[in-house]
Amino acid sequence: MEAKSARIRLRSASELGVAACVPYDALVPIPPEGRRIGTMLSSLLAFFSVAGIAGVLVAVLLTPAVALSGVGAKQGIGFFESLPADLKIGARDQRTSIYASSHGKPVLLASFYAQNRVVIPWSSVPLSVQDAAIAGEDVRFYHHGGVDPNAIVRAAVADVLGKSLQGASTITQQYVKNVCVQQAEALTDPAKQKAAYADCVDPSAGRKLREMRLAIGLEKKYTKNEILLGYLNIAGFGGRVYGIEAAAEYYFGEPAAKLTVPQAAALIAIVNNPEHFRLDEKANLPAATDRRNHILGVERDQGMISEAAYEQALAEPIATHLTPPPTGCDSAGVAGFFCDYVLKTLLTDPAFGRTPGIREANLQTKGWKVTTTLNLDLQRTAQHVMNTYVPKSSKAFDVGGAAVSVQPGTGHVVSMVQNKDYDATGSRGGSYSAVNYNVDMALGAGGGPQPGSTFKLFPLIDWLKTGHTLYQTVNGNPRTIPASTFTKCGSPDYDDKAWHVGNDEPSERGNYSVMEGTAASVNGVFASLGEESDLCRIRDLAQSMGAKNARGGALSTVPAMVIGGASGIAPLDMATAYATIANHGVTCAPIAIVGITDPDGHAVPVPKPSCHRTVPEAVATAVAYALRGVITGGTMYGDQTSDGLYEFGKTGTTDNAKDTWAIGSTSKVTTAVWIGNANGFANLRDEYGFPYCGLQGSTQAAIERHCVWRGIQTAANAIYGGASGWPSPDSQYLYGGVAIRNPDARPYVAPPPPPAPVTTPAPGPAPTPTPTPAPKPTPKPKPAPTPPPKR
Repeated sequence: MEAKSARIRLRSASELGVAACVPYDALVPIPPEGRRIGTMLSSLLAFFSVAGIAGVLVAVLLTPAVALSGVGAKQGIGFFESLPADLKIGARDQRTSIYASSHGKPVLLASFYAQNRVVIPWSSVPLSVQDAAIAGEDVRFYHHGGVDPNAIVRAAVADVLGKSLQGASTITQQYVKNVCVQQAEALTDPAKQKAAYADCVDPSAGRKLREMRLAIGLEKKYTKNEILLGYLNIAGFGGRVYGIEAAAEYYFGEPAAKLTVPQAAALIAIVNNPEHFRLDEKANLPAATDRRNHILGVERDQGMISEAAYEQALAEPIATHLTPPPTGCDSAGVAGFFCDYVLKTLLTDPAFGRTPGIREANLQTKGWKVTTTLNLDLQRTAQHVMNTYVPKSSKAFDVGGAAVSVQPGTGHVVSMVQNKDYDATGSRGGSYSAVNYNVDMALGAGGGPQPGSTFKLFPLIDWLKTGHTLYQTVNGNPRTIPASTFTKCGSPDYDDKAWHVGNDEPSERGNYSVMEGTAASVNGVFASLGEESDLCRIRDLAQSMGAKNARGGALSTVPAMVIGGASGIAPLDMATAYATIANHGVTCAPIAIVGITDPDGHAVPVPKPSCHRTVPEAVATAVAYALRGVITGGTMYGDQTSDGLYEFGKTGTTDNAKDTWAIGSTSKVTTAVWIGNANGFANLRDEYGFPYCGLQGSTQAAIERHCVWRGIQTAANAIYGGASGWPSPDSQYLYGGVAIRNPDARPYVAPPPPPAPVTTPAPGPAPTPTPTPAPKPTPKPKPAPTPPPKR
């Protein structure tokens, strides 16, 4: 409602006493069929009743001194004046609109409303609309005090004569009735709403008297222009279209300020009987044209338009240009799932109303302008990338794909896409879905896929927080580990079964440094990290960083959780956790709504960014260093964008490649990509025939995540930029480290081979003894010969 100083529209002298010079039949069309004679008695009674009311009104409005001379008149006046005279006019129902941004300018995504209405000021109501309203609904509007006794008596006489009772209510009275109806419709209790509505439309004389009394009080409080403006902003124009601005936009695709004389008359014709004269039904157009022409005739007769203008308008057919407002998230195009995320936030967050009913009513009636974090330029590119590499449907399996980008330091969700078209009903199937894969069940109806090796972020953080280092060597072998080897909430885990941890490749055996195991995503390495930790501590860390169970409740604490083989987590929540590292250890909860204003431009409170430190800054720096190795020489090798920005990330693949992930970040934007089974099961490493991904040179479904992540991150970097370098980690997180307490987690040392056994030969047969030869007898010496004598 405008200020009381609003200008009252001046009329020419020919308009004074206009009711006397305009035949009643010109103001109220005669019904095509007269009333039955059987109704004459009731009509006659109605005449005397209404005439009595009129007499009281004349006494009150015109001749109070004379009225006080009669006892009956005094009683009637006393009763009338005891009725409430102050109409409390609340805010009119208006549509709530959700906006994204494109090139820094707001872009409407969708609107929600019970009544499609946009309240406009008096300056936006053209003379064509003012004249049509006066001519069509209350030709003496500027010359009575809210109630027109002459019109009441005239209407009663017309009713007795078999004519319509229409024409008795002034614009002010109609305004009072419309306010009453809207107040009734605003009630959230169905029974109270029904009763209040029935009271507003009750045809009894008592209700009519209350309406008249309030109309008189309204005229004392507001100017004529203010009342006419209020009426034009609240009146119904067929279906869920309310107010002249929404009517002009819907039926003619123009704001009210641009309505021509015949267009304005056609719209005002509707309020006489909104369902009978609404212009979006072809069957209504002949009757609506007749009503329009009648209004144009009154305008001509009262000097509002010339004869030439009348003839020209009369010859112009009603040519509608139906322009429904973008209603619901189905109208949000590429942003359908993001719109749904915002909608669910508005309907579930107590910040927007303390009960579900209040939140629903606020959405449908408050006329809020909701400003979101979505960058529509990035959104369009991200959707194009998703469409390029992930089909909307596949004959082989129910393929699902999702990608979401958030800003570290604010939590702003700047893009959110998936491989399906949005369908709020969820009934179309095929390439359509109502399930938002990017968010948890409470906000998107999805249970969240298992995160696979992207969950290894959390045992890695705990490893460094507890004094270990990146270049410590641990056991990386596949093996079966008794659950009691793990600690759960301070005690050995006796609740779970033994866990057989397998590596992705047969060649992944032996010992690894944690740095190497992270780059290659060796499961056995992270089993060792889990043995050195506490499963409850890892759970609490993950949840504090935003990685919560998508189905509600706490994350599972079975041993397999350390490699992401337990609870489902939504991509948005995993992106939030990785953005913590990009934000040097400070987690910022995801946020999609940054501002709301009401129709008067006043700010509506919205939740503020929620940021808190969850990881020591020095640890976050060391983790970024380790995850950098994943891109420069690990499982995301080749995924790095070509712009030279510092990026780090992690892949994830669940058992039998049911779900595949790629999450990476710069200092400015973190993007999480999931591609997997929306329902059912298929091994993505067995599925080929997807669009060719040049980064891996294949059409295998399991590698499409790499091209999707790189494509979206490249676009995000072009918009938001990022750091080209990163702080170096402290040496205490690189070398040395506290001793590994669990023997199974220590570097595996093969036991020495046992000594070769000493073999004793089996005994053979006894050897035959060799006979000793008898000694030969020594020959006796012969005597030496006697030499001859000498000569």
